[in-house]
Formats: sequence, C-alpha cells, structure tokens
Amino acid sequence: MIAVDYATFYLGGYFFGVLANHVLEVNHDLEITNVPKSPKTIRGIMNLRGQLVPAIDMYEKLGLPHPEEKQEKISIILQSDHMLLALLVDDVGPIIPLEEETFEPPPNNFPLRSRELVLGVHKLPDTLIIILDKKGIVNFNHHKNRPAPLQIK
Repeated sequence: MIAVDYATFYLGGYFFGVLANHVLEVNHDLEITNVPKSPKTIRGIMNLRGQLVPAIDMYEKLGLPHPEEKQEKISIILQSDHMLLALLVDDVGPIIPLEEETFEPPPNNFPLRSRELVLGVHKLPDTLIIILDKKGIVNFNHHKNRPAPLQIK
C-alpha cells in the first residue's frame, strides 16, 4: 500500500489532519487584524510577506466550544486553489504517513453539515486522527458557517 502524508494539529483536545501537500508552512504569533462584519469563522486577516491571508477560527469552523482564553497562536498556512488560508490551531503535530487500510469514512448517521468538513478518520493504535477536507474549510458559506458540533468518540 502507498502511504499518504498528513500534516497534523491539535485543537480543543482533538487530533486533526490535512493532506501535507496542501500545507505551505507553519507560523507562530502572526498578528491578526480584525475585519468588521466578517463571518465568525474568519477571525481576521494576516500579512504574510505582503500577501493578505484570511485567518480561519477553527473552533468556529468545527463548531467546538472556545477555551476560556484564546490560545491559538499557531497558523497552518494552507494552499487552496488560488489563495492562502491560515488555520488557527492550538498546536502542531508531526507529519504522519498513513495508509488507506487505517481510514474509515464518517458513519452514515454523521451530521451532513459535519460531513462537509470531515472526510473521515484514520484509526491508529492509540488515537484517531480526524481528517479534514480542504474544500470544506475553504467554503465560507458552509451552512451559515456553523457546523454541527463534532461528536467523535
């Protein structure tokens, strides 16, 4: 079997992954400028070497409750078609090569709104990695930007 590399990150106690070839870089403590009247999923914009990049609040995007104080200081810069996005996350994990045999798609009773963001999970011996779909992250009209809360056990 051929392994595919996933860039992993942590958010709200969950372990997530995105295809590593979609990740351009990881940055720490980039300044975010708020944009009035932007959707809740967009925390603001960042200046990345002269290019304006929307900063995606992944807690909002995934319908997770925010911690008492905002701690996401790490930005995963994701290349999406003709634009860059900054995913605001709690911490970055390793790049992990995963094979198809550990992958499970979401169950049929998984909420449709969450299925647009979650491709499935990779079942590892000691944890689950929730695999996110880049297209779902980029979709700013995602059901009024409020998915059903994640309920993966």
